Amino acid sequence: MKKKVDEKKTLKYAVSFIFYDTTNVRFMIKDRLYEYINTVYDHDMMDGANTIAVLYDLKYMKYIAVNVDKDPIGNKEITIL
Repeated sequence: MKKKVDEKKTLKYAVSFIFYDTTNVRFMIKDRLYEYINTVYDHDMMDGANTIAVLYDLKYMKYIAVNVDKDPIGNKEITIL
């Protein structure tokens, strides 16, 4: 049975309502440590806007862009450090 994830603890919720006025927030998804850098709103899509979070993966030391609406990482539970 799959564990039910609280909507207010997901990356999608945090990017929309918690991180909107901050930068350089560190959080964990399972055992991976990320640093939130910025949010980009892509309004050029035919089906509305996409919310893209720019993250820094501290394990692999590289920047990644995550579509929090469609990417599976957007619905995972996070722990803000």
